[in-house]
Amino acid sequence: MLPTFTALSNTTMRRYVILVFVCTTLSVLFYLYSHYSETGILPILKDHAKRMIVAALLTNLLGLIISQADRFLDKFISWRTVFMLRFMVGFLTNAALAIGFIFFCKLYLFELDRDEVIKLGVLLTISIFIYQIFYGWFYSYRYYAITQVEQLRTERWQLELQFELLKNQISPHYLFNCLNTISSLLYKDSYTAEKFIRRMADTFRYVLANQKKKLVTLQQEVDFIKAYYFLLQVRFEHHLQLEINLPKNILDTPIPPLTLQLLVENAVKHNQITKDFPLLVYITAKDNTHIIVTNTKTATQKPVSSFKVGLENIRQRYRFFSEERILIRDEDKFSVQLPVLKLATKNTELI
Repeated sequence: MLPTFTALSNTTMRRYVILVFVCTTLSVLFYLYSHYSETGILPILKDHAKRMIVAALLTNLLGLIISQADRFLDKFISWRTVFMLRFMVGFLTNAALAIGFIFFCKLYLFELDRDEVIKLGVLLTISIFIYQIFYGWFYSYRYYAITQVEQLRTERWQLELQFELLKNQISPHYLFNCLNTISSLLYKDSYTAEKFIRRMADTFRYVLANQKKKLVTLQQEVDFIKAYYFLLQVRFEHHLQLEINLPKNILDTPIPPLTLQLLVENAVKHNQITKDFPLLVYITAKDNTHIIVTNTKTATQKPVSSFKVGLENIRQRYRFFSEERILIRDEDKFSVQLPVLKLATKNTELI
């Protein structure tokens, strides 16, 4: 509560300092104008200092009254919904207060003739009109700025929650598919199944180590996908081939973790892989600006259970870091084109 109170106190203090400065400046200008219009010469400071100080104090008092009146009106009439009505009500109210204040000064404080009252009334009315324009503009701008900040804060909070949800989908999804592979191997070759489990443990360390990271380097992802490819070879032997041909100058660029693994897994999941239907997956780059993961198409795999992550998960995660869309082509071959992310990304740094 203390920082909020301090912030409010500082804001209030700045507002009153500005009010005092503006009112004091106006009182001096009005006094100089009034005296010059009557005598044709500027007043001598030592002869008029007392009257100028009194005029400044009274002007500041009027400014404080007008300021409080505007804050009172803000509670009942909104600048945002009825700007012109709020402007007119504020202007007429403040003008009436100013004119009433002038007559109070004439009756009890100063001897003002009719011309002086008219001049002072016109000057204050013009000043209040200008003040009301700036007050409405600043109030509307402040409301707009606060609204925008709150909206951006809310959107960022929602995006962070959504991103955490997407990341949390990946680990159980990866584990689920690895366990499916183990279950199929146990009936065929227990020795290979044991070897597979050991290598799976190594790859799962990568999953756990990077689960809380938004991005990893492309080099880390490539190293992981090579280890993951070993697990696939245990199951499919030489009927599945993976080729990686990426230029060295993009290996330090960031990429959401497990992106390549999900794409390779997607190819395996939706294609039948046998001696008669071999599958080739190759990962390349286009103009150093895009990563392309392509797989040949074989006979359609039977329907498989899925946590419905994969392509949609990748697409949504990339939305946090790039405005460029992911391109998917399903023709003679299936390919996914990913934009190469910059080291300084839109929403986060590489962590």
